[in-house]
Amino acid sequence: MNIKKTISFGILMLVVLSFTSCEKMLVEVKPDNSYENNFQLMWEKFDSHYGLFLVNKIDWDAVYTSHLPLARAAKNEKELFAVLSSALSILKDQHVNIITTDPILTDYNSGHNGHIPAQQDFLFKTVRNHYLIEYQECTENFGYGKLSDEIGYIHVSSHMDNLSDIKKAMDKAIKALASSRKIVFDIRGHHGGSDNISKYIAGRFAKSKRLFMTSQKRNGPAHDDFESVLEWYVEPEGGSQYTKPVILLTTSHTISAGETFTFAMRENVNVIQMGETTAGAFSDTVPFQLLNGWLITVSVGDYRGSDGKSYEGIGISPHIYSKNQQADVLAGVDKTLELAMRY
Repeated sequence: MNIKKTISFGILMLVVLSFTSCEKMLVEVKPDNSYENNFQLMWEKFDSHYGLFLVNKIDWDAVYTSHLPLARAAKNEKELFAVLSSALSILKDQHVNIITTDPILTDYNSGHNGHIPAQQDFLFKTVRNHYLIEYQECTENFGYGKLSDEIGYIHVSSHMDNLSDIKKAMDKAIKALASSRKIVFDIRGHHGGSDNISKYIAGRFAKSKRLFMTSQKRNGPAHDDFESVLEWYVEPEGGSQYTKPVILLTTSHTISAGETFTFAMRENVNVIQMGETTAGAFSDTVPFQLLNGWLITVSVGDYRGSDGKSYEGIGISPHIYSKNQQADVLAGVDKTLELAMRY
């Protein structure tokens, strides 16, 4: 036998065995799927990623101290769910959720003390069937039309479309409504999406460049570890802008990118916000899975208005307050929209 080959083979086997041994040592041991470990994992994900501890003056260590014994004492998933829900209720954040795999336990939302309530003060169906004289649906989430020969209307239910599609839709809407004396822009059922779309659409109503928001995201283990502040400006966008009066309709269900859009639109001098105060949940979220398969969503950012203030948990108050009643909406009457048409 060739001695050199024998030595080379021996060295190769030694390397393979060494690598295999190291690999075994580096394999992470998955924590036991106990109720205590599920609580600790949830607490750790918020501790390392949540962006609003300082804004809302939350003592997260105190939450750990008070709830760990409860998690240890839990006897079933129902009791674990109660412990996790109690811990997250401290945050009062509509972007914070527990999504379970149990149809009985369902889900939990921190900002609403349990479940997000169904919207009762707005139905687009009421607007379309009883007020619009014409309407063009451009995407699943965007459409425009007329409430009268002189009043235009744009409805947006989210900013989850592609920006390229929104640019085309806005071109059509601005062209079709250019002769109107005002536009009612309806985001009363807006459930979020892209802040870049918020910026672009608001720019189609802008006369000048103005700061409308700042944002920063957690990027480290300490509660004050953040990326650099990002400044957001609204400025004229597209080939043309609509600079005549615009009434922006909001409700307490207008959330996330609907609220960053509200920030941007309010910086335009031709825009008045009417309706209800928005939800007060601006931050982006990141999902994490617990050991038992449940998902949690964690707010990772600190978003502020152009005045430097945080409106998390507060929302953006309208210039003119108006709230519909469910009975009216179901009967085909939208009093807030009627007020906007008269204003």
